Amino acid sequence: MELSFEKRWYDLHEIKKLFSIKDKTMKNWLYDKKTGKKKSLSSMGIYKLPDTNYHVVNAPEFQDWFNKRLGIYQ
Repeated sequence: MELSFEKRWYDLHEIKKLFSIKDKTMKNWLYDKKTGKKKSLSSMGIYKLPDTNYHVVNAPEFQDWFNKRLGIYQ
């Protein structure tokens, strides 16, 4: 799956829409089921803005993680 992206940071909701990811699936990817805490999101290309509760996504990094998660290797 190869999408072309603008050179900017994306909102988490934009990424869910672009990749057709449902809310429950994204929640399972973001949170640890046992502890309920957020996982290390930087490996997914998701970064928290300092002093906010807002997350931004580096789309090419997320796409690489997404392809590896689905088993699509390039």
